[in-house]
Amino acid sequence: MRYQKVCYWVDADCLKKVSEYVEQSGGELDAEVRIPCRVLRTSREISYCAPPAWDGFCKRRTSWYGKSDKAGKFLVVSNTPFDHLDIGNPIIITESDFSPSRFPSPDELAQLIKSQEFQSRKPPIWEEVDPLDKEFYQRWYERHRPGELFDFDKLFVYHSANHANFLDPKFFVQLNGITVPYSIADSIHVCSSCLELFNILGEQWPVKYVIPCIGAVQFAHLPFNRYSKVEIIVRNGNLQRERRKPEYAINNTN
Repeated sequence: MRYQKVCYWVDADCLKKVSEYVEQSGGELDAEVRIPCRVLRTSREISYCAPPAWDGFCKRRTSWYGKSDKAGKFLVVSNTPFDHLDIGNPIIITESDFSPSRFPSPDELAQLIKSQEFQSRKPPIWEEVDPLDKEFYQRWYERHRPGELFDFDKLFVYHSANHANFLDPKFFVQLNGITVPYSIADSIHVCSSCLELFNILGEQWPVKYVIPCIGAVQFAHLPFNRYSKVEIIVRNGNLQRERRKPEYAINNTN
């Protein structure tokens, strides 16, 4: 069966509604309080992230949550939709065969980071990287790139540029007339992909293509270097569909 997760951002009242429905159906609503991406595991049928989860293991990396319009909300993630509960517009995450034509050059990475949108929304602690963070990335980098010199400063440029591309896209495709930004590096070079998977960043784009970071590969068991398609299904109101001049157009939009 093809991978799919259905996500909802809800308040406490809607979470109670979900909990009551799951209980009446004989199921169990699993709580995640430390590593948000773990709710994406196929083995977890219905889960939710409480706000403290964003201050857990990935606190610095997921600090964008606290500065977003999702702050204080609960994230419900299920293998199937809850359309009948009327708890908002779902975010649908599915596996994809998407493959970009190319990734940015070093100069283009630097330009992405200069984005005013990125600089204004960047959390204060985003750049306060501790030694344990660096060790985590070095371990994974050396496992997949043996013989290459690990340079965290260069890696961190990718982390920032990737988030910037979902805030102010320069690398995207056009799909049915809408802008569709995508992750601008492989799993080794991106960070906190949960931010894009759950629409904390890039929420203005109806569709995104997102590569799992190494944390999502390890903790959520998402496939290494495999893009996911992230779609917002609008049930109430209208979602902005902004058109931009495509930087790099490709034909593969599965």
